[in-house]
Amino acid sequence: MKKENIYSESSFFKELLKQLYAIDLCDAISIFQYLENKEILKGFYRISGGFCYELVENIDFISNNQFRKDIISMKPFVYKISNIFHFYYPYEIQGDFDLSNFKKENTIFFRFENFNNKKINKKKIEKAIQIINSKMENFYIVDFNILKNYYSKNINISRKMAEIFTISLKTQDSYKTIISGLQKYLGFDRIRFYVVNENKLIGAYSITMSKKIKAIDYEKIILEKGAHRFSDILLGYGNEDANYNSDFIFYLPLLMDKKPVGLLIFDNLLSRIKITNEEIEILKAFAGQIAMAIDNVNLFNKIQELSLYDELTKLPLRRYFNARFQEEFYRAERFNQPLSILWIDIDYFKEVNDTYGHQIGDKLLKEVGKVINSGLRKIDFPCRYGGDEIIIMLPQATCNEAFNLAKRLSQEIKNIKIDVPFSAAKQINVTTSIGISSYPTDANKMDELLNKADEALYWVKSHGRDSIKTYSEIKNKE
Repeated sequence: MKKENIYSESSFFKELLKQLYAIDLCDAISIFQYLENKEILKGFYRISGGFCYELVENIDFISNNQFRKDIISMKPFVYKISNIFHFYYPYEIQGDFDLSNFKKENTIFFRFENFNNKKINKKKIEKAIQIINSKMENFYIVDFNILKNYYSKNINISRKMAEIFTISLKTQDSYKTIISGLQKYLGFDRIRFYVVNENKLIGAYSITMSKKIKAIDYEKIILEKGAHRFSDILLGYGNEDANYNSDFIFYLPLLMDKKPVGLLIFDNLLSRIKITNEEIEILKAFAGQIAMAIDNVNLFNKIQELSLYDELTKLPLRRYFNARFQEEFYRAERFNQPLSILWIDIDYFKEVNDTYGHQIGDKLLKEVGKVINSGLRKIDFPCRYGGDEIIIMLPQATCNEAFNLAKRLSQEIKNIKIDVPFSAAKQINVTTSIGISSYPTDANKMDELLNKADEALYWVKSHGRDSIKTYSEIKNKE
């Protein structure tokens, strides 16, 4: 006997319908799945006029008492509507099929239809039943192929995903890497990716079949019951499978130790290609790995942030400044834009520590950090360069603009009052010495620009402190 080449559930049933139609039994044949809990017959496939196609038809038999009894009896029966004869033949599929459409319900009905009052030929029906019984004995091969393809694809995707998750930890665009990998190896019309941050679900990226990635960080959803359907899905309120998932869209909550970390939304709304049980099972299988990758990325970013920022002042540290300084200096050279540097030193800071202790010194640094962080533009970049020295990089700022900013910061720092209850003064305040240099007027190299600001600062410190000088000023005094 020649072994049948069966690849999928769809090809299996369409081939069966063609064999049945070839015996010239009736005008059309349909296959329905019996959903006992819903009391409906759900259409799957149909052949008519020699053409096979998916059948979108549900037969509700709750209200039709006789039809309902015939269905529940699980015996063949004839049913006539107007001038159409229907012959229903039930078949109980044997076996547990994890990935086919018969995972929970395993009874199907074949409906043979004759129009114009033509009765169903009994001899041909018997032949059709023989074909059905013979063919359906091989249905296990369908599930075997689905399982084989599923696990083969799963192993391949698992290997690819592991590579993606590893790479994502090493890139600045970690979330882009993850969503690009999901699209590449799973494929949907669109994937949307949301991450949890401070009790909010924030959009990260969406990607389409054309591999076009779009930032959706403008989407911010409060993560609480009733705030949004995405929140309810992620927090597990209600039955999201029934309320939100459909043939063309699937929501995948991402949890780490039962805590929500993100949400992925997969859809085929444009192509109208149904998302299969196999695809859903694959996505569910990888939900934990994706959630772990997100958690690792967040942890990695947090560690990186802690290593790049001073815990006390909340200002970036020198190594972070150096990296940004290279980028901004290159940009200034390329686009012929000014770039200024402020080098700030807190006057007599060592004496504050020696006299009042390091706790008071730390409070002072913390307050200075607040003044600087709140007083700059978004493109400005400060850093705690070391000890009580602070450098501020001012892209696109001329020497005069830098000087005006330095005056404002100097005054705001003077206004800082630190309580010292155990001293006679009860409060202390400090002044600053500030040196300024600008590209391209003072220097045309990175190191030179820093050195010129340092020279201007040294001049201020050696001439009484509590002042601001630009390099061009001290150069003219020489």
